[in-house]
Amino acid sequence: MNTLKYKGYIGSVNYSEPDKVFFGKLEGIDGLVNYEGESVAELTAAFHEAVEDYLAFCDDHGVKPEKSYTGTFNVRISPATHRDIAILATEAGISINAFVKKALDQAVKNSAEEAEIRPIPKRYPVHSEMQMTTLHEPKVAYGNKEILEVTIPSKEVKLAKDLFNKLGWNYELCG
Repeated sequence: MNTLKYKGYIGSVNYSEPDKVFFGKLEGIDGLVNYEGESVAELTAAFHEAVEDYLAFCDDHGVKPEKSYTGTFNVRISPATHRDIAILATEAGISINAFVKKALDQAVKNSAEEAEIRPIPKRYPVHSEMQMTTLHEPKVAYGNKEILEVTIPSKEVKLAKDLFNKLGWNYELCG
């Protein structure tokens, strides 16, 4: 989803072809605040104005300018992933809920750190071929991200995935 950011608020970005207009709404609040513009510049200005107006409204009416959350939500995952989480949680001596909470907390922390500085590559394809383990020089650079190819024996794919997950690296299985 395309978004705009201003003063810690996020706004969605959409386009209506019949109306020839960009539009969006302020996300993460309890109210409904929307904006529109005929160009990206107009949409951005309208978004900034919407945030300012929303903050002024909240100040005038003594409303907290943020969305309230219950701390509870449902996530649908595959039975295999559910089983893997249950096993990992048991091995860690914690509940599934505590395991998922810890994983989500870490993902949010990593994401927040990544948003500020992105010092290390984050996407690593893993080839599950029967070859000796090799690490190739980066073949593709995208911005400040590097994409590396790692070739490992098929029997070591799980070990590599576990290692990459512990390091917080994203990966793709190829081949």
